[in-house]
Amino acid sequence: MWPHGGQPVNRAILANITAYIFQDDALNPPPCDWDPVVRLWMALNNQPARAIRIGQRRLFTDRGRIFPVWDFNNVSVAAARRPQNKLYFFVTVDGVPTRHNVWAHAIDGRTQAPRAEPPTGVVTSPPEAVDAHIQLVWPHGGAPVSEAERVNITALLTRQGTRLAIPPDLGWYPTVRLHWSVNTEAEPDFDHTVIGTPRPVTSNGLTYLVWDFNDVDVSLARYPTNRYYFWITVDGVPTSSSIWAHGADARTIFPQADLPARSCSEH
Repeated sequence: MWPHGGQPVNRAILANITAYIFQDDALNPPPCDWDPVVRLWMALNNQPARAIRIGQRRLFTDRGRIFPVWDFNNVSVAAARRPQNKLYFFVTVDGVPTRHNVWAHAIDGRTQAPRAEPPTGVVTSPPEAVDAHIQLVWPHGGAPVSEAERVNITALLTRQGTRLAIPPDLGWYPTVRLHWSVNTEAEPDFDHTVIGTPRPVTSNGLTYLVWDFNDVDVSLARYPTNRYYFWITVDGVPTSSSIWAHGADARTIFPQADLPARSCSEH
């Protein structure tokens, strides 16, 4: 991610973003002529992420390896000039299960226990798409990041684009999964998730479901160079999730780009 003119976060208005896509953990690149729809997603603060751009494919050479990359140019990052704002970016590939990382662009990328916005009502039928709102990440014993080993996480589902939650009497109990990545790595694997437990809560006269994910290991974040990023998906339902950053410093600090195992021409 390159802010135009190399501007710092508090001055940058636009940035160019490039995504590398690999077939596997061995960093094998896709075929040179592979041209799927690659989408860039962005979440502002604790809002659910939205797809904002489709990438433009080009062949790139790095340290003698030739491989396709996808560019997203002139992306607005002006919101992050305000110290209280954080932008989180990730990419997905249409029609292909995607394990992604998260890039945090902010003066301070940590999620600072935002105020959970309550639902305004409940749905009367199962939603076709949902927004997932991570409302709470609570370290056991209220421990600080530098000491916490495990956390409990709570998420709320609403019909996408609304604040209408899921009532218990609807009888809709989908499989809700917690995903995470560490630093700039993609999430470990598709089985490396925690399935949430639904729990009814009552607030402002409304009874609705939240999903709890308990005893989640965050011990790596005790080291100040490490950070976790959490998000939610719902099996079989298009999901737009908020991103929660857990770490002493959750910014992404220009990591060394991965080098593919070989050139794409070697397929």
